[in-house]
Amino acid sequence: MGSKFRVLVECRNEGGTDLHCWIVEAKNPGEAEHIAVSRARAFYPKFDEFEPVRTEEMQCLRKSS
Repeated sequence: MGSKFRVLVECRNEGGTDLHCWIVEAKNPGEAEHIAVSRARAFYPKFDEFEPVRTEEMQCLRKSS
């Protein structure tokens, strides 16, 4: 089972730049970036360039009873 990562993807075209955040489950940061960029390409086809600019592993919070 993988960890959850938050990946910030920069999406660029002639008109400008957008930043989109994706939360993905992956085995490592590199795989998380690949998944996030693939999703960004699918959801935002108007952009030409996609670059992961920040990747961080998410910490799980447990409820205390």
